[in-house]
This record gives sequence, C-alpha cells and structure tokens, in this order.
Amino acid sequence: MPRTGGVYSPPAGTKGVPNTTIQSVPYNALIDDLTADANAARPITAGGTGATSASAARTALGAQAASAALSSIAGLATGADKTIYTTAADAYATTALTPFGRSLIDDADAATARATLGVAIGTAVQAFDAGLQSIAALTTAADRMIYTTAADSYTVTPLTAFSRTLLDDADAATARATLGLAIGTNVQAYDAGLAAISNLAVTNSNFIVGNGTTWVAESGATARASIGAPATTLTLTAGNGLTGGGDLSANRTLTLGTPSPITNSTTDTVTAASHTHSLGFIAAEVSTTTSANTTSFPLGHIIGCYTPALPTRNGLIVPCLNTADVTQYVYDGFASAGTALTGTWRSRGHRHGRPINPPTGGLTMITTAQPQVHTVSAIRKTKDPNILPSSAT
Repeated sequence: MPRTGGVYSPPAGTKGVPNTTIQSVPYNALIDDLTADANAARPITAGGTGATSASAARTALGAQAASAALSSIAGLATGADKTIYTTAADAYATTALTPFGRSLIDDADAATARATLGVAIGTAVQAFDAGLQSIAALTTAADRMIYTTAADSYTVTPLTAFSRTLLDDADAATARATLGLAIGTNVQAYDAGLAAISNLAVTNSNFIVGNGTTWVAESGATARASIGAPATTLTLTAGNGLTGGGDLSANRTLTLGTPSPITNSTTDTVTAASHTHSLGFIAAEVSTTTSANTTSFPLGHIIGCYTPALPTRNGLIVPCLNTADVTQYVYDGFASAGTALTGTWRSRGHRHGRPINPPTGGLTMITTAQPQVHTVSAIRKTKDPNILPSSAT
C-alpha cells in the first residue's frame, strides 16, 4: 500500500544513494504507487475527503448537506436582540427578542414561565373554576343580579331599586323597617296567647276562653259554665201586657198585647195581655178655651176663617186674629189681620150664603194638620149674614 494509516511513505529501495547504481524495480513500484495514490481518494490526513463522491466527502468531513432553510438563514441580516422564525417552508426572517423575552424563553417549566409573566395561579390570577366560567358567559344589563341554577351554574334575575334598599340593610330590624314590618309598629310581636288562638280549630259555635294557662276553644255549653251564664232550662216569662215566653232551650217570642183605643179619658195602664196610654193632649172636640185671643189650638181643631178666594180642599191657610172684630178669624193678607195662629192649617171645605154667583170670599173651614201643645178648643160662629155658622155645616 502506498500509504500506511493514511500517511504516504516511499517504498524501500526507492531512494537514490550516491555512487550507487539505481535499480529499476523499486522505481517502478514507486511509480505504480504514485499512480494508484493519484487515482484513489485522498485521505483527510492528506487534505482530502477520503471519498469519491460529494455526499461521501461531506459524510467523511461531517459537513452539512445543502439546505434551502440554511440558505434562507444564511441570507438573513441580523443584529442585536434578534431571533429568527419561519415565514414559510424553509423561509426565515428575524424579529426582536427583548431581554424580557429571553427571560421568558429561558424558563425551565410552565410554573416558572407563569411566575415570569406575573400570572402565578392562586397568587396573581384565579385558577380555572367552572362557576366563574359560567358567570363569565352571562349577558348582563342594568339592575340585574346573579344566582345559581345548579352546581357551578349561574344566571341573572332583575334587582329593583327597592330590593337594593333591602339588601343594604345592616340587620334584621332595619330590613323589617324597610319592608314595613316593624314589630310592635306594623306587625304584632310574637305572643304565646295569640299563637294558641291561631292554632285553635275553627269549629262552629265554639267560644275562645282562658283556662288559666292559655286559650282554648269550648262548646256553647262548656263556655256558659265557664262564664257562669244561666242554664238553658231557665224560663223566660212574659210580664203584664206581653204574651209568650218559655225555657231558654229554644228561641222564644214575646208578643205585645193589642191595646185598646185612646181617648181623652185613657190613662197609662197595663193588663195581663194588653195596655193603654194617656192621650197626652186634649182632643179638639173637648176644647174648653174661652179667650178670644187664643192663637194655639190642639191637633184636629176646626175653625171658620174668612178668605179672599175659595181655596182648594187641603190648601194651606194662615189664619189670624181679626183685630177689627173679635168674632172672626181672617187670612194673613186681610187688612185687619192680627196675630197668626200657630201650627199648620189646611182648608177643609167652605160655605157661603149665595147659591148662584158666589162672592170671591167666604167662610172656609180649616183645621190644624200638626199637633199643638195647647189644651183649648173652640168653633167660631160668624155674624156675617151671608155665611152660615159652623154648626150648620
């Protein structure tokens, strides 16, 4: 071999020695070795690649194979604080890489990276929670509040201005005042007696009574005994002037007896089954007045009164004393009309002395239509020849 361990050394006998005949054989072997060495792959130690092809040479030399990506990178213009990144297949570009960016990409794990970013879970940011995720997905609006619909599930509901005045109350007493339920002012404070009453059965005919400790419901018979009411066996007896009665076990009726007619002589009396009353005033038919100037007469009294025309039956008349003649009563518009008689007077018909073409005036019989307190009565007789006395009517 022309080379030993990749190092070339000349074959023995190929070096010339002065004053010595050169042998042809060693020189021929040397020439053959040089020819073979020239045609063989030059080893790396001799500045070659030890290969007969480019790929084998790159492999022998440990060189990088040709690459478009490397070519793209090789063509980049770099500078301080830059890093490369792909923009397409085998295509690269540069972008800024700040000191903070380097402090992030040199972190060994996610926890360290989160700390670098200031988002350490449980310290700087909230760990993921299904309930918070539900809240984040809500659509909110004015005057709304959230509430749960299931585990970790939320929805919204209206929250009125009034509700907020209740929610901001500091204690139960303030909340009751907001609701208008202040105990002792708006609502009744708890009371054991009232609670006992509210728990009683609502039974027909029962009474609520105290038993010395609380309130209980009792039947009518028991309640009567409790309050000392008379037994139903007691008898209700009708007194004078009444009928009916009986024991109290059933409804009883007391009836007023039929009274007798009232006259001037009737007195206030009562009998076993009836009663009477005194009249309380003197009737007209027994009037005993004697004064010509009497102006008050009892109910039903009848007098004759001169009128200027013929009034209708039951027409209103205002009779007066005749100041020119003590024997006459005249209407209030008459020239000599004096004091008017008290009470209300109505026409009860009239009578005059001319059967044909009667005069415009005449004797009119009138009577009181309302009670008077007076006890005198009289029927006037006239001297007028054209008017019949009242006794003739």
